[in-house]
Amino acid sequence: MRVIAGRYKRRRLKSVPHEGTRSTKDRVKETLFNMLVSLEGDVLDAFAGSGALGIEALSRGARHADFIEWDAEAFSVLEENLIALDAIEDTRLFEVDAGSMLIRLEGPYDTIFLDPPYGEGLIGETLETIAERRLLAENGVIAVLKGEDESFTFPEVFTVYKTRNVGVTDIILLEWSE
Repeated sequence: MRVIAGRYKRRRLKSVPHEGTRSTKDRVKETLFNMLVSLEGDVLDAFAGSGALGIEALSRGARHADFIEWDAEAFSVLEENLIALDAIEDTRLFEVDAGSMLIRLEGPYDTIFLDPPYGEGLIGETLETIAERRLLAENGVIAVLKGEDESFTFPEVFTVYKTRNVGVTDIILLEWSE
């Protein structure tokens, strides 16, 4: 796994070495970041794993990134990746489950990445919390990565404005509909 573009381009990232955490493939990451318009603001990587999505955003110009990861082994890898890139000063790390952290965060975030474990039904409830807490900036984007067979419902305050399928992964970009 590597950083695709920006100031950390071609730098290798350490992967989480257990099955509970799925690494985002470079092809999926490349498609996702080609879909995003701007990454200049604040980013939230809510199910961070190794931090690949938030790190890619920092590499491409995001000002700051918050990472949430509850798994101790994945959190350790995330921290190692940020230290190896000398990017830790541009971040905050939270070793807690996303659901309990989202209700405490202030936001707003310009980009929110949701790449939870597939098949666990976490997307819908996470989007509800983001909507209730107004964690997405007015012109912000939520990037959802999910298994192609997985379905979810999202609050009516969000609108789908771009989708792509890459292998077994669906990428869905949401924005405020208000």
